[in-house]
Amino acid sequence: MKTSKIIFVSLLSTIAVVILAFFIDVRILGRRDNGSGSDFNIKKHELKFFKVLYISKSMNVTLVKNDSTFLEVNSMKDSIAPKVNFSLREDTLRISDFEKTNHHNVSIRIYTGDSLRRILLKNADLAVEHSNFGALSLDMSQSSIWFNEDDKIKSHIRQLSIVANDHSHINTNSFYADSINIVLRNSEANLETISKKLTGSLSDSSRIQARQPQEIWLKKDGTSKININDY
Repeated sequence: MKTSKIIFVSLLSTIAVVILAFFIDVRILGRRDNGSGSDFNIKKHELKFFKVLYISKSMNVTLVKNDSTFLEVNSMKDSIAPKVNFSLREDTLRISDFEKTNHHNVSIRIYTGDSLRRILLKNADLAVEHSNFGALSLDMSQSSIWFNEDDKIKSHIRQLSIVANDHSHINTNSFYADSINIVLRNSEANLETISKKLTGSLSDSSRIQARQPQEIWLKKDGTSKININDY
């Protein structure tokens, strides 16, 4: 065999070995995932069940419906994990003062079962995933909530009650709700919820945009707006 052919075959063999090693590294060791999983530390705190969730002066918090109840703090591996002020007394879980600018790479995830009945938000942001609850009430002031449901999991709330004040914002993608009662005071709501019944009132320059329910009764003052999408 000529020297040039030997060099060519050796080069091809080297390339094949490198490619094979790459795929083994990906499939077996789980790497080449942009570092998203390996770059974070997860600290887990076991919790007893709670009925009320109160969050104040906090951001990057997610609530997840789950079979068990616990709290996770996710932070970058090479950073110092921030202190999370939380306490569970009687039936209320409280989280506060988790809003510093250096928290953009840190998040809290709260996992809860069927016991949750009420959420209170004050100057806080909250995302909700898999919201399968019988009855849930939400009171918020200067806050935002986003019901971010997975299309593969059909979430359902039997009765959802919302009171939003002082420039609060409610956003949902599509999930099912038998009944929604909403009170907006200088606040906004964008509801993609598929609901049987929608009732409530708007005042002080509030706005609601919602999907057409089977039954609707909404009252507003002259400064507020109602937009119902028929689809």
